[in-house]
Amino acid sequence: MSRGGAIDLTGLSGEQVSEWLQSFDTVLCDGDGTIWQDDTAIAGAPDVVNALQDRFDKKVYLITNNGLKTRQELFERSQRLGFHLPSDRHIISPTAAIADYLVGSPQFDRTRHKVYVVGNAAIARELRQHGIDSYGAGGTEELPAGDKWPDFVAREFGNPEAARNVGAVVVGWDEYFSYCKMARACHILCSNPDAAFLVTNRDAVHKYPAFCIPGTGAFVAGIEACSEREALEMGKPNPLVLEPLTKAEGLRTERTLMIGDCLKIDVGFASNCGMLSLLVGTGRYNNLSDVRREKDRLPQPDFYLPRLSDLLNLL
Repeated sequence: MSRGGAIDLTGLSGEQVSEWLQSFDTVLCDGDGTIWQDDTAIAGAPDVVNALQDRFDKKVYLITNNGLKTRQELFERSQRLGFHLPSDRHIISPTAAIADYLVGSPQFDRTRHKVYVVGNAAIARELRQHGIDSYGAGGTEELPAGDKWPDFVAREFGNPEAARNVGAVVVGWDEYFSYCKMARACHILCSNPDAAFLVTNRDAVHKYPAFCIPGTGAFVAGIEACSEREALEMGKPNPLVLEPLTKAEGLRTERTLMIGDCLKIDVGFASNCGMLSLLVGTGRYNNLSDVRREKDRLPQPDFYLPRLSDLLNLL
């Protein structure tokens, strides 16, 4: 079977499906749009994930760009929705990846450094669980009425303490994003060249049926522009997020299947890591024609299913 062929699994024979199942030992499965929508499981998805683990002895990990929850909170959601993962170590999330990265960084000292967060409170909760102090997460910071930006800068950045011992700036999705937050992040990054600059993901826009809203990629782009620094992405499609599994668990990417709903993020991640890919049509692409229409612009999956639950009839 050719790579990137967008083969519809429902059109394969039983023998071909069996051959496909034997081509991978590990499954990485996206969350939103693939196995659940918000706090509701997509019909049949828990049965498929559990069958891959229990009947076919596959190692299954959930990998998400959702930076609004900690790894433990995502694990608790998976259990509540009927996914029988062995432990929270089978969740790969940006918040956990950021905390693990800082813990393992020789430039970051948890006894001395703190983290400035432009993002939501889940990032702070994850950092706290790893013994890392942070500030800014989940809060608002606006120019007071009648204040001008020179007043803000003089008051907030005139004191060297404003940037001292800040070992990292972390950017996530932030509904309270503001000029003041961008200015503070810029000041810290320009004052501390050795400070880490991390972002949960570069998803530029979140698309809903009736509207679109800016994603984390839009926020971090502004901070990158003014600080003249490039943030390190701690989510898909960056292969860096798989390093803990390849090192500690011996994961072989050539024997791994990535299941997701997004060509750019999920299939792109699989391509970057040398993994097989299965695209499901319960997210951005609800038919194979739409997928193939993107072949000159975006990476194509190896396999396609309208819904993950369709795999039940093939197993």
